[in-house]
Amino acid sequence: MKAIHFRIAYALGFIAASCTGGWYLGAFISRLPFWMPPWLFEAIHIAVKLSGQNKIDNEDDIETLGLICLLIASCAVIALALRIASNLVGQYVRRRLRSS
Repeated sequence: MKAIHFRIAYALGFIAASCTGGWYLGAFISRLPFWMPPWLFEAIHIAVKLSGQNKIDNEDDIETLGLICLLIASCAVIALALRIASNLVGQYVRRRLRSS
């Protein structure tokens, strides 16, 4: 039972850290001056058309959806970094426990 509680706490902490870190990374990146790549603009535009929402042709709305994509990508990058760090720390701890 203790292991189940530990895994649930680990998963919730991982999700919270990923979302928080992704939020700050996305906020940092969005402050930098850059243009939305044409491929992203077209992909969002096509997705909006396919969804049947033809009223969202405004470029400001598409830029907002681009920022949402940036936030999702930032959260994914932070989650990947946390997973790699977690694996490295786990290997180090297991190696230290075996050697002592």
